[in-house]
Amino acid sequence: MLLSDDFNDNSRNTSMWNLLQKSPNVWLDETNQRLEVRSIADVNGASVVYYANGWGFLTASNFSFKADFHDSSITVPGNYAFGTMIGIGKFGGGIVTTANDNAAIEVQRYVDQNGNGSVFDYEKTTDGNHVQKDVKTRNQDSGILYISYDANKDELYLSDTGYWAANAWDTIPGLLKGEWNSNVVVPFLSGYVRNIALNSGDAYLDNFVVDSGTIVYYEKQKSLEGATKEEKQLKKWNRRNESVMGGRY
Repeated sequence: MLLSDDFNDNSRNTSMWNLLQKSPNVWLDETNQRLEVRSIADVNGASVVYYANGWGFLTASNFSFKADFHDSSITVPGNYAFGTMIGIGKFGGGIVTTANDNAAIEVQRYVDQNGNGSVFDYEKTTDGNHVQKDVKTRNQDSGILYISYDANKDELYLSDTGYWAANAWDTIPGLLKGEWNSNVVVPFLSGYVRNIALNSGDAYLDNFVVDSGTIVYYEKQKSLEGATKEEKQLKKWNRRNESVMGGRY
C-alpha cells in the first residue's frame, strides 16, 4: 500500500485532498468514519469532488487504487439520480483538469422517463465532451470499485471485482498516453446528485487505497495564468517517487 485514507478522523486530509464543490446544495461530509455524499432535494444535477492535492500517478508505470462504496435504495416521487465514483483526471500544463478530461467508474441509482435502475457505469470526458460509454446492472448496495492501469498496453481497467485485465468489467485502450497524451494523471473521489435529498448513510465512499504505482509530488502553481506545457512543468517538479509494482510499501 502506497497511500490510503480510511476517513476515520472525520476531517478532510488537506495534504492529500483538494475539494471541488460546484453547488452548495451537494457536499461531501467526512463523518461516521467515511466520506458521505449529502444533498438537499433542490439540486438540478451537480457533483462534488475530492481530487489529489499535489500528487498523481506517472503513466510510464502501472498503477492501481480502490475504494469501498455504499448506496441505499431510496423511494421518492419524481425523477432523480445519485451516485458515487472514483476516477482519474488528466494533468496538463500545471492544471488538474478533472472537469475537462476524466475517466471514472460510477455507482448510480436513478429514476427517469425510461424507467429506473441500479447500475455501474463508465464515464469519460475529453476536452469537456462527456460520454457515458458502458452500463452494467448491479444487485448489491455495497462493494469495492477498482481502477488499474497497464502502462505498456496503455489500457485502463475498471472493475467491481478486482484489478487488472482478468477482472475488468470495462477496458479502455489508448486513453492516457494516447488520447490524452498525458504523463501524469490525478485520482479523484466524487458524488453526483439530481433532484433528491441524501441523508447521512444514503451514499458514501470509504477506505481509499493506492496499492501500486509511481507517485510524483509536485509544486502547485499559485495561479493558473501563464501555465507552462506539461513537459516543462514536469522538470520543475520536486519529485519524491514512491513505487511498488504489485508489492507492498
